[in-house]
Amino acid sequence: MKTTYALNFFLVGLAMSFCPAFWPNYISVNEGCSELWLLVMGVTQMVLGAWTMGFNEVPRLLHALAAWEPVKLDFELADVRWVLPESFYAGLNDDEDLRVALILQQQLRFGSV
Repeated sequence: MKTTYALNFFLVGLAMSFCPAFWPNYISVNEGCSELWLLVMGVTQMVLGAWTMGFNEVPRLLHALAAWEPVKLDFELADVRWVLPESFYAGLNDDEDLRVALILQQQLRFGSV
């Protein structure tokens, strides 16, 4: 059932539930079951219509909320060349230390640390 039909089903059930209260003259008094039938069927239609609308619309709403970004977040990597100045490399004596320092600087630039 489409959501539009479910909404119409819910509204008809709502009208059926309130019909005996608003128009008691149109409900035959001689038959005691007509008011009860309208109430039971109205509540049943409202429950089924609401359940179907929820079944159709809740996944759509959850998907829309998951895709919704109220604030555009722009994550750009900061330029971190200033973190390790040239004087840092001057104090390194071993080639292995220099290689590790260069790898660390590259990782800091690309944000993988």
